[in-house]
Amino acid sequence: MKNIQFYLFLLISICVTSTLNSQTISDADLFGPNVYIFSPTDNMATIQTTINNIHTAMLHDEFSTKRYAFYFKPGDYTAAGLLNIAYYTHIGGLGKTPYDVRISNVETPAPLPNNNATCTFWRSAENFTVAGTSTGDMNTWFQWAVSQAAPLRRINAERRAHYQWWYNGWCSGGFTGDCYFHDRAGSWSQQQWYFRNSYVELGSKDYSAGGWNLCYQGVTFGPSVTNMANYTDNWTTSGGAWNNVSSVATTPVIREKPFLFVGDDGRYKVFRPGLRTDSKGTSWSTGNMGVGDTYDILNDFYVVKPGTTAETMNQQLLAGKNLFITPGMYELSEPLLVNRPNTIILGSGYATLIPASSNATSAIVVGDVDGVTIASLLFDAHYNSRTLLQVGTTNSTNDHSANPTLLADLFFRVGGFVTTNVNVDVALEINSSDVIGDHFWIWRADHGQGVGWFNNTAKNGLVVNGNFVTIYGLFNEHFQQYGTLWNGEKGRLFFYQNETPYDPLHQSDYMSHNGTVKGYAAYKVADNVNYHQASMLGMYDVFVNTQGAQIAVANSMEVPDSKGVTVHNACDVRISTDNMGGFMSVINGQVPSTFYVNGAGARYYIVDYAGTQTPQPWVRPTPINPTDVKLINAHSVHVYPNPVVTQLFIDTEETDVQVVISDMTGKKLYSQSGISPINMESFDKGMYLVTVSSKKGILNTVKIIK
Repeated sequence: MKNIQFYLFLLISICVTSTLNSQTISDADLFGPNVYIFSPTDNMATIQTTINNIHTAMLHDEFSTKRYAFYFKPGDYTAAGLLNIAYYTHIGGLGKTPYDVRISNVETPAPLPNNNATCTFWRSAENFTVAGTSTGDMNTWFQWAVSQAAPLRRINAERRAHYQWWYNGWCSGGFTGDCYFHDRAGSWSQQQWYFRNSYVELGSKDYSAGGWNLCYQGVTFGPSVTNMANYTDNWTTSGGAWNNVSSVATTPVIREKPFLFVGDDGRYKVFRPGLRTDSKGTSWSTGNMGVGDTYDILNDFYVVKPGTTAETMNQQLLAGKNLFITPGMYELSEPLLVNRPNTIILGSGYATLIPASSNATSAIVVGDVDGVTIASLLFDAHYNSRTLLQVGTTNSTNDHSANPTLLADLFFRVGGFVTTNVNVDVALEINSSDVIGDHFWIWRADHGQGVGWFNNTAKNGLVVNGNFVTIYGLFNEHFQQYGTLWNGEKGRLFFYQNETPYDPLHQSDYMSHNGTVKGYAAYKVADNVNYHQASMLGMYDVFVNTQGAQIAVANSMEVPDSKGVTVHNACDVRISTDNMGGFMSVINGQVPSTFYVNGAGARYYIVDYAGTQTPQPWVRPTPINPTDVKLINAHSVHVYPNPVVTQLFIDTEETDVQVVISDMTGKKLYSQSGISPINMESFDKGMYLVTVSSKKGILNTVKIIK
């Protein structure tokens, strides 16, 4: 009888284990209503109709509430034909590399008249092959005609990549990262474009060499590209408004954005690429997804679907889960609090986080911890909050260089969506050190609903207080004080696009330095900073809604007079209505700029700038340890499961320990000596503090959820 019981137990265990190791939940139940997952056995005409009908319905829906993600399991989808990508839409392959999913072609038709793509925002493509061959017929080209917040990542393009809509389209983009182009990639009309860590076989063959500010960083080219002058710094010889190219040979430190894929076991995974230094080219190759870490969606993530509350998300974060946020709009009654190292919050389909009217803090607040990833999210202001995203706390000093936080494909909007007034003090505030920023569009809306100087108010798009922060591909527009304010030491910026506010009504409303200097610099490095590096910057005056007031900005850039502060390739371009103002100088009173001319497109620039004063010696600050709780070998204590239902277990090698359970106010509810299991059935549902201590002091304090 005992043998029968044993084998029955063994059989049940095998069945349970088998069930746990296979993904039995349906795609619809796992990811919710706004995620479409296609298989190569699906009807190809239905796939095309589904995607293109959504695009047709949303062609002019710039401020839509709808959000979509289209994912393709490994296979060949070329029979589905051309796919049009709408606002607030992500299209992605679910293979390990872009070679695993083949799609015939995708494009982004311009929603404005005359092929104007300057409002083609908020759409993305990732991790698949654009399959086919391009000829002289533009219908065979891969037309990714976009402006801001529309990244191409991890794309393997066999077709010619055309970054404008047809021949005469006008665009103001854009960002390409970790892509491989077997043909060429470029345009005739993009104002600016930033390529990072990519390969382009034919370069910009048959296109303009560049617009106001075309930038390559860590990019390699095919052997047939012989005129490398078109792909390296040419500002000393170009001289004009167009065909201006900047180049940086390598990318000093980068971690590519995580992405969703299907593992060999058929389960959904998230791949977090590894950290690279001084890199060129893509992080992946044929048959090799690159170095990194793999996470299981069911085991390691909580999948957030429309209707999920901030309270639930915070409970899951406290329980040690990462978040995969599906397409939708989420009003957060409280900020999402990230205090666990290596936490991943990954959005899809322009999932939008909105601080609710009850939440005047932020959508997300990240502690000063290692290795957090926040990626692929849109932050929107519908009410009033201090920030939209805060990374690190005030006076953060920890060294995160071995495992930096990554912020990738994050987009911020202040105004435009609601008719009521909104306010955000600072859209994005970075307090932690060693943070990597990889592609932001930070936008105080210049059109849409509720837009005006006193309606959608915001001081700064970006404030950097942390040290050793590196940012790539920063688009930052229309803020009412400094667009970017950099207070931290040893900062690095590679590529900047900025526009002044459209709408100051009086010069007196737009004065810096306690009202003594006209306007606010588009890019400000604080006076006390000793070391800073910025390159490949384009700053544009756009005083077009001033109701007749002429507005001057003394400097497009203000930086300290330190030899440790260097600027390379920075330009101003005039867009303002004639006689309505502009930049008086490019940097620190040097190079007279757009204020003194009329006519759109006039461009003024510097190639290199450095201060004259010897910088003060500066070393990384000593970390400030928390004083409220002293942890002694915290990793030696393990409290589980979390969340808990019945029994709570304490695992530690320490002896003679005391365990105390308190509520969140600190009121003691239970205590015991030793680490015997604790029955939690009598506890109400909620959050508790479990403190484990010994004669050495407090070993660890853990938040648990019942």
